[in-house]
Parts: sequence; C-alpha cells; structure tokens
Amino acid sequence: MKSNLFMGAALAALTLAAPLYAEDMVTPTGLEASTPGLQADGVRVLAPEAIWPQGAPVDPNWPGLIDQPVSEEARDDGETLWNVTVPSYQAFLPDPAKATGAAVIVAPGGGFRLLAIHHEGSRVAQWLADHGIAAFVLKYRLIQTPPGETNEAMRTRVNTTMRPGVGGEPGVADGLEALRLIRARAEEYGIAPDRIGAVGFSAGGHVAGKMALAEEGARPDFTGLIYGFPFGESLPELPPANLPWPEGTPEEPWLRPAPTPAPGRLAPMFMAVAQDDVAVGQGFDAWEAALKDAGYTPETHRYERGGHGFGMKKAGGTQDHWIEEFAWWIEAEGFTKAD
Repeated sequence: MKSNLFMGAALAALTLAAPLYAEDMVTPTGLEASTPGLQADGVRVLAPEAIWPQGAPVDPNWPGLIDQPVSEEARDDGETLWNVTVPSYQAFLPDPAKATGAAVIVAPGGGFRLLAIHHEGSRVAQWLADHGIAAFVLKYRLIQTPPGETNEAMRTRVNTTMRPGVGGEPGVADGLEALRLIRARAEEYGIAPDRIGAVGFSAGGHVAGKMALAEEGARPDFTGLIYGFPFGESLPELPPANLPWPEGTPEEPWLRPAPTPAPGRLAPMFMAVAQDDVAVGQGFDAWEAALKDAGYTPETHRYERGGHGFGMKKAGGTQDHWIEEFAWWIEAEGFTKAD
C-alpha cells in the first residue's frame, strides 16, 4: 500500500509545475535567479557559481536524456527554467548587521522537468536573507524536453520510461555537491559550516529529502520539505532516531525517561503541506508516518487549504506564513546562534 502511495504521488508531482501568478511576475533577468548586486534591503546577491566546473557527471543510462541537443531556456516571463544541463547555485547573503550564520540551500520544484526559479527559489532566498539567513538557490539538472513536446506527451514519456524519483537523481547529486562547495567556502560567505540546511518544494523536496538521507557528514544540518518528500516506489530505509530502551524500561510512555539519540540519526526536519494537496498529500502522509515509526518527531504543519505549489504566493490562508514558521523553527532548533 505504501509503495502505491509513493508511486502515485511521485507520478502526479512529475506532471505538475508550481502555479504562476500574475501578481508575482518579475522582469526576466536571463537565466539567473536574480540580478547580482546589493539590494535595497542590504541583501547581497552574488553571480551564480558552477557546481561542476569541469562538467557534471553524466550517466548515459539515465532516462532523462534525449537523443538531441537541448538548450536551457526561460519561459513564462522568466518564471520557469527548462532544460537545465549546467547546474549552479546563487548566493543571497544577508546584511552583516542581520546575519545569523545560518544558511539554507533552496531547491525549487517543477516535476524534475522545470524549475519554478522565482516562486520557489529567488523569492524564498530573498526573504530568508532579509531575515538574517543566507540562502543559496539551487539550479539543478532536469529531465530534457524536446522542442514542442506537449504536457500529455511528457506524461506518457515520463510515466512509461522512468521509475518514480529517478528523474531527480542528477538533482540530488547537484545538491550534495553544492552543499560540499558551500561548506568549503563558509567563511567567505559569512556562515557557519555546521549550520547549513536545505529546503525543497515538491520535486525539490525530493532533492532536499534525499540529501537528508545521504551519508553522515555529507547531509544538510537541517531540512525543510515543503509539499515534497523523497519520491520512490517504496519508502527509503531510515536510520533509527533513538537507541533501544534499556531492559526494564516501563511500557507506559509517560513513565519512560527521555530517549537516547542514536548515532547516525537524521538531522532535524521541518515539513509543510496543505490538506487539500491531491498531488502529493498521500505520499507526504506515508513519509511522515515512516519518520514517526523510526522514532523521529518532525515539525509538521498541515494547512487547511492551499493546494499544491503555494510557495511564496499570498492567498489569504495560513499557508501564507509557512516561511515565517520555517524561520522560527530554524531559530528554535538553535541554528541561528553561534556555538
């Protein structure tokens, strides 16, 4: 049953992109998430940095490749990027007077076929940086799209040639390498190398979620999954959160002492979803249940409404404030305080 939930959610998310809203449109700035330079609020936006300067590793058997060359392009008045083959990240650094030392890699969604680069990328990063948290927008590799392919043709091709989640494999590699590079340059960016998290949206939630499951030492220090989770045909194996209870521990939970964290346990996790999200809601539920079964207590926000892909849109519901809650959680977990 869980396998079917994950497969259905993954395939649904592959066919959906974050919605576009006229009031959110911005002037296109080429293929960069934002124009480099000092912003009015003191946020410093740097030029994008290549993640693989010598060329990204390519698996010739990855089904996201097509047998013709493709060119990266911006569509929807610059709101979305397609055919990303050269991954990069772009830094949004806070005013030094506000900087907390915490940082977040931001992975936009788009079904592994496009990136909602502003709606779930640069606007998220700008907000975080304006509140003292450095942010790095991740432009990861995507399933390649031939010119003129319709959404229906895309669905048929993806659903018949790709296992759930396989479309995000290059993006996960890009995210982990970006994290390694950012940690190595932490002093230059004015951040603490042990206080760098990742947040992802929809398909970007798969990227961030799989990053969270990487080997210890290569993982983010905290993770945010916004209407996303690690897609797949089955639930990923999770390391236990806590050591087993010693012999003689009472069966009644209220009589037990605090559990002892297990070596290798996952980093803290924040999760948010709208309860009317039919695209990934069931898979999100199964992922949260798996975490709890393994002893984890993720911070989870279930908004009354908001659908799939609310991102930075303001629609008048409580989901509008997910980013404030995410920032409060980062602070509560101690990542905005120097050791």
